[in-house]
Formats: sequence, C-alpha cells, structure tokens
Amino acid sequence: MGYWQERMAKSQEKLTTKNIREIEKQLKKYYGISTEHVITAFESTYNKLLATVGEGKQPTPADLYKLDKYWQLQGQLRKELRLLGDKQISALSKAFELQFFDIYYSIDIEGATAFNTLDASAAQQIINAIWCADGKSWSSRVWINTDKLQQALNDGLVECILTGKKTTELKNLLQEQFGASYSRADSIVRTEMAHIQTQAAKQRYEDYGIQEVEVFVDEDERTCPICAEHEGERYPVTAQMPVPFHPRCRCCMLPVVEID
Repeated sequence: MGYWQERMAKSQEKLTTKNIREIEKQLKKYYGISTEHVITAFESTYNKLLATVGEGKQPTPADLYKLDKYWQLQGQLRKELRLLGDKQISALSKAFELQFFDIYYSIDIEGATAFNTLDASAAQQIINAIWCADGKSWSSRVWINTDKLQQALNDGLVECILTGKKTTELKNLLQEQFGASYSRADSIVRTEMAHIQTQAAKQRYEDYGIQEVEVFVDEDERTCPICAEHEGERYPVTAQMPVPFHPRCRCCMLPVVEID
C-alpha cells in the first residue's frame, strides 16, 4: 500500500466523517422534537388514566383502552412518527447524494484520465439500489425503525400500568426507547454512507480505467476481527464490492495502480 493510496483512503474517510456528522445533527434535532411531543402526550394520557381510576387504585390496560384520550394519543403518535420518518427520508436522500459526489470527485489519479462523468439521476439509482442480502432498501429500514419505535412506546406505556410506575418513570422509559431508535437510525446512516463511499469510488475507478481494487482497513483500536482478516484482498473493479463488511464498517476500496 503506497503513500498516495493511504492519502486517498484518509481523504475518503475525512469526507465521510464530515457528512455523517452533518446528518447526525439533523437527526438529533428531529428526534429531539419528536421525543418532546410524544412524551408530553403520553404523560397527559397516563395522568388522565390515573385520575380516572381514583386515588389508591391500580389501573389496568383495560382501563386505558376505555379512554378516548388513549385513542387520540394513538392518532397523534402515528402522525408524529410519520413526520419523523418523512424528515429522515428527505434529509438522508440529500445527504447520500452529497456523499456520493464528494467521494466521486475527490478521487484524482495522477497521470490518468477519467472517461465519464455521472449525473444526479444515475447517482440516485446507485444510492437507492438494494444491496443487502435481506432485500431491504435504506428507506424501508427507516420505516421499520419507526414502526419498532411505535410498538416500543406503546409497550412501555402498558408496562408502566402493569407495574404501577409513576409518570416520571414512564418518561424515563420513553426516553430510553427514543434513544434506542436514534441509535438504529444512526447505524442506518453510517452503514449506508460506507456503502455509498464504496460505490462512488468503484464508479470513479471504472471511469479511470482501473482494473483492480483492494480492501483497505483503517487499523486502530476500533478495528474488528471481521475487517482485519480482509485487509489487502483484491477484486476486479467490475465485481460486487464486499465493503461494508458489517453495519458501521469503516473499510474502503482502493485502486491497484503502479505509480513511480
């Protein structure tokens, strides 16, 4: 691995890290707003339930389902999470396109000429292509995550009723569920950014007429055994790229070129 290849890897890593941090700021903002809105609605419903059954009595899920306010809460929850999902889809679509072109045009191989350029529609086709073995797109993963969050929030409410928790304890539980959902959203971002980095680089290498690429593993305290065992593996540039090897993978593909 030559100096110029390591420099190329560091350049790609720097761009990817920058783009991830930018989209994370947006996601944290969206999740913060949704968390506040949902928790306020859940607390109001829970307090209404406690007031309905009377002091000293333990409410049941059946009591909850009798409340009109509970069904209003469900409608509000669906609307809030739908908005959260829509915001993520819109923001991620823009961030992924930016990532693709940042990586694509950052690659400059001295002494070689790129024969093609890529337009936005072609980039979007690559970005939105299904590449995981489970057949799910990144956008479907966003909606799966919001569905999981909705179920977790409702389960948390029922759990608090069954165990007799206070409203403050309900709030803490709901915050934990939102935190877990954000973590899953962040994993989607980081994994897709790694995939787009690989695909943009692969396309650029092909445009330069590169024939072969190899796996570059950034070796530090966070390097996992899965990635380490693939260090230096070579593939035809036209082959399906193995990177990312796993969620949140930081590996990249570099061109195999002999340069004096």
